[in-house]
Parts: sequence; structure tokens; C-alpha cells
Amino acid sequence: MDPLKAQQAIVRLSREIEGHNYNYYVLDNPVISDTEYDELLSRLARLEADFPAYRLANSPTGRIGAKVSSGARAVRHAVKMLSLDNTYSAEELRSWYERVRKGLGRQEFGCVAELKIDGVSCSLIYENGQLTGAATRGDGEEGEDVLHNIRAMRSVPLELRGSDGIQVPSLLEVRGEVYMDKKDFEGFNRVRKLAGDEVFANPRNAASGALKLLDPAESSRRKLRFFAHSFGRIEWSRPLEGHWDFLTTARALGFAVNPDSCCCREFDDVAAACVRFQALRPSLPFDVDGVVIKVDLFADQKALGETMKSPRWAVAFKFPAFQATTVIRDIVVQVGRTGVLTPVAELEPVACAGVMVSRATLHNFEEIDRLGVAKGDRVLIERAGDVIPKVVKVVERCLKRTVVRKVASDCPVCREDFICADEGMVAYRCMNPECPRQLERRIVHFASRGAMDIEGLGESVASQLVDKAIVHCVADIFTFSREQLLGLEFFGPKKADNLLKAVAASRSRGLSRLIFGLGIPNIGQKASELLARRFSSMSALMAASLEDLRSVPEMGIVSSGALVKFFGQEETRALIARLADAGVLMLERDIPVDGRLSGKTFVFTGELVKYTRSDSGALVKALGAEVGSAVTRHTSFVVAGAAAGSKIDKARSLGVKILNESEFEEIVNG
Repeated sequence: MDPLKAQQAIVRLSREIEGHNYNYYVLDNPVISDTEYDELLSRLARLEADFPAYRLANSPTGRIGAKVSSGARAVRHAVKMLSLDNTYSAEELRSWYERVRKGLGRQEFGCVAELKIDGVSCSLIYENGQLTGAATRGDGEEGEDVLHNIRAMRSVPLELRGSDGIQVPSLLEVRGEVYMDKKDFEGFNRVRKLAGDEVFANPRNAASGALKLLDPAESSRRKLRFFAHSFGRIEWSRPLEGHWDFLTTARALGFAVNPDSCCCREFDDVAAACVRFQALRPSLPFDVDGVVIKVDLFADQKALGETMKSPRWAVAFKFPAFQATTVIRDIVVQVGRTGVLTPVAELEPVACAGVMVSRATLHNFEEIDRLGVAKGDRVLIERAGDVIPKVVKVVERCLKRTVVRKVASDCPVCREDFICADEGMVAYRCMNPECPRQLERRIVHFASRGAMDIEGLGESVASQLVDKAIVHCVADIFTFSREQLLGLEFFGPKKADNLLKAVAASRSRGLSRLIFGLGIPNIGQKASELLARRFSSMSALMAASLEDLRSVPEMGIVSSGALVKFFGQEETRALIARLADAGVLMLERDIPVDGRLSGKTFVFTGELVKYTRSDSGALVKALGAEVGSAVTRHTSFVVAGAAAGSKIDKARSLGVKILNESEFEEIVNG
């Protein structure tokens, strides 16, 4: 290639790649696939190899540089990174608000409310638009140099964007939080667990550990992200009026900014934002532990000043704790539906995240060794959203400790011997296919709402069916009689008839529900839907090769291998045959019914009155439409219920039609 053309191509590709990073991380609107992105990066790398003199200083190919030879050097912050005072109730928050009113000498002033990301605080330095430095907060005055790992994060711009009449500052020290998405964290821990490595307790620990790594290639595997929330220094001809102005400008310069931030004109707005954000907490893709409220105008911030530790113009409203300490009464072992033995800590009941917790998982026997936990110890437990509480660490060891053996000699339920599930795995599994506890769990899962949806077949009923030897496998659910049900505790004629009707109705649920109900390892509800759409029938799915399965979106080598292994077992084939004989539908139901919404994509936000999220999604799918999780330019409709979130703003910005519940009903009813 001609050198001049090569230089132009290198500049064009570099800008294009960083533009795609901006679309993905800032606008949440990717326009190319990961494969296409990787091809652009490879093309740029080849050009740079052929014409090294034209490689840009902040080339996208240089995000992952060489290993750092030694530990991170100390970096002193030019402007101290202060911490925030905390409030824990509406009363404390109102007291702060009244102090601000008194300090400003007036009743009205604007505030900005932002989610408080549970990540690692960092400061990034840009000189003439180029990323030149990055450091952790440390003690507020001195942090650690983490530039090599920050550069590896695609959500961080290597070069600031000049757009919409906004010129790049000659100097900008932007501050924000480095974090991991929950989904990325779970996937990362899953890989570590399979490799026999220690798992991390939470996303923040994983992000913090990644920033301390010497090898940026290893750090990049954790898929860290960055949200900008403030700045330390700025040298710029364009004056900023306030914090909201900064957030808007930061986004234009190329930084990801939390989209849920909002402006508040009075205290009631601030309190409402805190309530709304707390309700959003379980559904957010990242961990948050509160809301940060800041006085908007910089002139007001300057007038209020700061203490030695905290600014007077900002405060954090902390959500109810998801952690608590309590004492372990006992450590028992429970058996799951796949036979995996899980040690569980029975606790002195303690309030945690609004509920009383009396049990917490210890995951596996290796986790007991890692934590060094024993009966009688005082421990820290953690509960995030609806996740089962887990033991995080021992905070005080009991003098008379009762240590649990690493591996028991037999199953605590059926007393049969068990062996390690797979080579290299840390889980142990009961290998007895007739283990009653496994069967109970399999029945409950099979009958669950996301699977065959058999109302009335819960844990109590499943336990009785197994104990009385009425059911020996899930296929027996379709053979028990009214007389057998009447022999169960608390069963009268009406309850028995209702359960039989629910069982009969479940026969026609369709292939995706059946796949999920079988409880195949590593195959969840979403994967079950994708598999049913791809193969259409149980016989086609059972005959699929590993390569066929890998071609299905979201099916990796682990989940595909688990599926091949499951259907390769003689017991599985016998079970499928019995279910077919019982009249269970082995085909995916005919979707769409009439196809009048074919090609449309719906996104739901907030709470509808007449429909649950799953019901409304199933309704539009039955009419040929797709259900999306994020609003993009390809979204057809956003259906907004009560307490709708930031998806409304995104829809407005993209010109996507927004429907209320009545309008939604009009569309689905024709």
C-alpha cells in the first residue's frame, strides 16, 4: 500500500474503532458485532505492523501493553480525593438538606442524584485530549499508578472526542468508578471455579484485584468498566456552570456516565429519587450501595466549602445493609436436584437487607477450607437482591470450634457413597439416581413457573409424592391418580382435581419449557428458548452434534458439552420416551400465532397493572415479536409502566414509540 494511503487508513480505522467503543459503552447502542469489531482491530494491527512509523500514540491496538515489571508506583493527587459523609434515613438526609439551605442562605437550589456504584474510585489524567495517567484513590492524597490496566478498558477513551462545538480541554482530571457488571463477574467466577482457582466474593473485589495486576492482558479478561462522576482539575476555555453540565459534557467527550442520574429541584425530588433507585437496585446490571446527592451549581459548591474529609455540598444516602454478622449454629449438607452436595451454615437469625436470615450457603467443601469456617464462629454474611445469602468471612473464631470434614463418606439423605462430580471440579455429587432428595428437587423444578408451570406442585407435595413412592421420576407426574392424591396430607377433592387439571394443561407447554424443566446442567431458561427455536423438536435436539449446538447463540463449549452428555445417557432417553408416551408435547409451539407483530421488538420498563413482565413478553412473542432488554435504534416500542426507568429517556432520544398499558393492549388485541 502507498505510505500516504496507509497513514490515512490507520487514522481512519483508529477513529472508527474508538467510535464503536463509544457506541457500545457510552451510548449503549452497538452497531456492529463483536466479530466485526475484532476484524477491524486485526486490520489495524496488520497495517501498523507494516507501517510502524504511522502508528498513533494512543492506538486502540495499544490498549493491552507489556507487563509492568514491578509493583505499582505511588501517585500523589494534585487535588485531594475526598470521601463523602453518609446518611442512612430520610430524616438524616433531610437534616443535610436543611444545613445546605442554611449555608446558602436561600430556600431553593438544584441537586443532582446519582447511583453510588460499588466499585473502585480512580482518577484519570488527559493532557491535550490524550490519556496520560491514571491512579486509584488510595487514602485520598496518594494512590497507585494503574495506567497500564486502565488503558486496557474499552469503556475508557484513549483520546477525548471533540464534538457538537465542544473543544477538548488542555487538561482534564476526570474521576469515576471502575466496576464489573454482575453478568461478567458471574462468568469470570465460573471460569475460575472450573479451573480450580479461588473465586471472588463480589464484583468490587474482582475489580480491585484486576487494577493491581501487573499484566494488563490478564486484567482485560475481567471486562472492567468505568463510569465518570466528577473531576478534580480542568483547564478549559469553556466554563462549566454545574455538575449536571459536567455530566453532559463528559458524555460528549467520550466518557460513560450513569444514565439513571437525575436533577432534583426540592427535597421531595431527592427523597423520591432515593426510593426509586433503591427499588431499581436488584435489577441493575452492576452493584450499587446507595445514592450520591450533590448540589448542582459550582458557585454554590464553592460557597458551601468542605471539611478536612468531606465536601459539605455532597452526601451519600446508603441503602439498607446487604451484610450482617451472626453466629454459625451448625453446618449441614443439602442435596440438590443434580445430586451436588452443598454445605450450608445454619445461623443465629439476623436481619439482612430487610429480611431475617437463618441459613447461608458455603458453596462447597473447598470454600469451607478457604474461609476457615467452623461451627460456633461469628461470620459476616452477604445478601444481594434475591440471591441466597452466603458467608463472606470469619470475623471472630469460636474457642471450642467444631470443624466439618472436607468430604463425608456418604450422602446425608440416601446414605449411598458418592464421588467427585468431574475431574478438576470442587463439587461432590451423590451418584444414586434414586436419591429421594434429588428427586424432590427435580420435581419442584420441573413444575416451576418457568418450566412446565404446574400450579400446586410445590415442595410439600413433591416430598409426599416421593415419600409415599407414588413418583419415582418426573414422568410419573403424568400418571398419578385422584385417589393417590386424596391420600396425601391436606388434600381434598377440589385440591386434587385442580392439581390434575394443572398437570394435564402442562402437557402442551412446548419444547422450550420442557428443555428447561429437565434441569440440564448449564442450560437455563434463555438457552432453552434458543435451542427450541433452532431445533424445533426433541428428536432433532437429541440428535444434534456438539458443532450443531455451538452454532446456537449463547451456547458455549461447557453448555454444549453438558447437553451432549445429558442426552447421551440411557436414563435420559428412557425418561424422554416415557414423557412422550404420557402425551407431553415434544415440539416447539407454533409461534407466531398470526404473525401480525412479526419483525417488531418490544422493551418493557416499570410495572404494568394487568401483566407480569414474563406474561407481557410471552404475549408479544406469541404474535411474532421479539423482546429486548435494552433500548436501541432497532427497538419498535417501549412499554412503560409505573416507576419506569431511564429507558424512557433513551427511547425519546432515539425517537422510539413509547406506549402506556392501554396502548399496549390495543396493539396486542389488534
